[in-house]
Amino acid sequence: MQRRTFLKSGLCAGATATLVAHTSALRDAAADSASHESLLAGSPVVFGPDSAALTVVQGVRGAATGFLELALGDEPFQRVDAETAGLLPYDPHVLKFRLPPLPAGQTLRYRIVARPIDFQTAYKILPGEPVTSETYACRLLDPSADETQFVVWNDTHENQTTLDMLERATAALEPDFLLWNGDQTNDIYDVSKLSAQVLSPGGLTIAARWPLAYARGNHDVRGPAARHLPEFTGTPDDRFYYGFRSGPVAVLVLDTGEDKPDDHPVFGGLAAFETMRRRQREWLARVVRQAWFREAPFRLLFCHIPLWWIDEVSDPGHWRFSKVCREAWLPQLVEAGVQLVISGHTHEHAWMPPTAERPIGQLIGGGPKPQHATILEGTATRHKLQLVMKKLDGAELHRVTFEA
Repeated sequence: MQRRTFLKSGLCAGATATLVAHTSALRDAAADSASHESLLAGSPVVFGPDSAALTVVQGVRGAATGFLELALGDEPFQRVDAETAGLLPYDPHVLKFRLPPLPAGQTLRYRIVARPIDFQTAYKILPGEPVTSETYACRLLDPSADETQFVVWNDTHENQTTLDMLERATAALEPDFLLWNGDQTNDIYDVSKLSAQVLSPGGLTIAARWPLAYARGNHDVRGPAARHLPEFTGTPDDRFYYGFRSGPVAVLVLDTGEDKPDDHPVFGGLAAFETMRRRQREWLARVVRQAWFREAPFRLLFCHIPLWWIDEVSDPGHWRFSKVCREAWLPQLVEAGVQLVISGHTHEHAWMPPTAERPIGQLIGGGPKPQHATILEGTATRHKLQLVMKKLDGAELHRVTFEA
């Protein structure tokens, strides 16, 4: 898509083609009257690596509304509203903006404009002074690129020391995308804490400058507020299974759900992951036939719970691997030519090369304590994919290479 096409049709309306004068005035007033730290909770996160389905999520401190301004390259900023059925956002914890389809491979500049709202009655709604975030720049993925670089985290479990070290290492690498492969949280009991759990833990800038691919882990489905997780993440149709392409690499993200059967008493009758697994199997059968996936030199699956483990002793109280997911998905994965499964969950790193019984190799990350945590660096050209798993002190643990 050309920039001119985007400017004319990507934002879908003349009302959003340029900012109206009073918006600029409000933004200028915000800079003079308030610090964005007072209302904006940490930095935003760019979710969903596909440039046709990006979402920007921003935590807030207190009931607020707002909009996003975006620009491609040196073009002027344009406004994007988070309108739903005629209503603009009003939330005490988070603002979520789905972006229009954008041209791949471009640099996106964006910023958040938020304002507090005192909602006293239906006829007395008092907006406060707006505040504006700093301007961020994010590189959009390019499916046609000759190469790509990515980073994988897993099982951080709210360990701030581990997160600090991962963030520093990732910032030094400047990847095309970051994939956070499950168990970002220990559990989710309070929706007011979700922003600090998944958006900017400890004030870190996790994914404001590169897109984040979010994979849900079994701890991320636990707790009464876990049902609010989609409000703080951005995936296609708020599903936790999807796919995208970055250069020569096609990525599938699947949701392995919980590590126990649905009828386990600890779930109190609230689990239905078998239904979700079947739904993913049907989706998988369709998506692996699409050209963006079928024509990729390299095809990877990311899922939190491994499909295999070193010792597959059955334990009904805790699955170290997910046999149920393996049985549901493996035929489609093999037929589609998936070359590698990348997982976490065990808190023990491992490289499991393919065998006659295990037709797909599997890399498993460690964590969550700093001495056990890992970072996975992936680099792909059209001819070779190399994955290097390291400890947080830089010591190499596993190096795996695939030829196209």
